[in-house]
Amino acid sequence: MKRTFATCAAATALSLGACGAPAEDEAAATSTVTQHVTAEEATKAPAETQSPNDAPADTEAAEATGTGTPPVEATQTPDEPEQPEQPEQTLEEFQQVMHQEMVSNGNIGDTFTIDGQPTELCVHGDGYGLNVVTAGENTTCDFARSVMNAATAGLNPTGQNVRDSLPASVHAGSPATGEAYDMQCTNDERNLITCTGGSNAVVYMY
Repeated sequence: MKRTFATCAAATALSLGACGAPAEDEAAATSTVTQHVTAEEATKAPAETQSPNDAPADTEAAEATGTGTPPVEATQTPDEPEQPEQPEQTLEEFQQVMHQEMVSNGNIGDTFTIDGQPTELCVHGDGYGLNVVTAGENTTCDFARSVMNAATAGLNPTGQNVRDSLPASVHAGSPATGEAYDMQCTNDERNLITCTGGSNAVVYMY
């Protein structure tokens, strides 16, 4: 088809030249033929263009094998490992365990186990409703006694129980460091007082 139009264009140009037609008429005739050819090619072009629905071969292969990137909602976060449950103790059971510890490890400086944690026995029977005061890891007995003194300040050691007026926090000095630290204290259902703070210090009072 393109050859036919090109032949016609040449024949038309020769015919116009032979008749003495002006050069601009010859250019117009050639332009008309060229526009027809261009229009025909433009009509055929969309047929040769790749359809937008045609996916590349590597994309189709990825979908077939399931190796493509999954949607965001399909991505799952790994479950957190389950924490082992702590055994529950009644007040009576805990009292029995603590009584046995006091019998077996009742001397100042002994290792006194509380809730499976080794602590150092610092005070044994000093009033305020307390049987023992112990120092946990990273804690000295001097600091444990300072925490006890701060928690029992103003109380009668023979007539008052520290649990009845336990402050939520105490400010206690450490002879070892020469610094004072804030300690947060709680009393649980077993009547065990736990004070934590400072530089990972732990003080137990029972």
